[in-house]
Amino acid sequence: MPDEQPIDAFDPRFPDRGTEQDDVDRKRNLVQSRGPGPNPDDPKVRILRLAIPALAAAAILVIGAVFFQGLQPSGATTVVIGHVEAVRDAVAERPRRVCLNDNNPCAWITEFDGLLHAFNTNGPLPEEYGRLGVAWCPSSGWFGANSTGSRWDQHGQLAEGPSPRSLDRFTLTVENDGDVVVDFASLTAGRAEWQVEEVRPPDGPACDEIPFERDPDLDLQP
Repeated sequence: MPDEQPIDAFDPRFPDRGTEQDDVDRKRNLVQSRGPGPNPDDPKVRILRLAIPALAAAAILVIGAVFFQGLQPSGATTVVIGHVEAVRDAVAERPRRVCLNDNNPCAWITEFDGLLHAFNTNGPLPEEYGRLGVAWCPSSGWFGANSTGSRWDQHGQLAEGPSPRSLDRFTLTVENDGDVVVDFASLTAGRAEWQVEEVRPPDGPACDEIPFERDPDLDLQP
């Protein structure tokens, strides 16, 4: 006699049989439709919602770190530009430029009020950056940025143009042995426009476009 014991839970002879649909329904986790597109309750969607902002934040941090690291001089940041008397003689008639490792950042070395000063050749505005960002007009004695039209007087005070402040200054010191040292990692911001009390008049005609100089650098033989 054949074995008539049901072997399938859905066999009609099975007393507590259910239906295939009942079994499927028990395994379903129905959620309310949110409209077309990916289901926001899908684990993959939830992971993406967390991963994308995290990756974006990490990218911003990396870009910011690279940017600010690029603004900072690497390695040694000080330059001995010469003996104090030789430097004073070299800048007696006009400013001279010195750079860190022959590259940006650079400074205009000038003297007034009995002191040497090192003005940053990077102007306050991004358009004024570079070793030629702030140039010197030989006829007026003023500094200026051709890219924006900003002008600064002989003492680096903002005279006109869109720049928000006077020229920034690198720290310049005279050592005990008389060597003049410029620290390109130490920068003091120039006075804001509203802090400028007096602008020195130009020494002569203004430069509508400051001419390119081929040899403005300070080159003192040791």
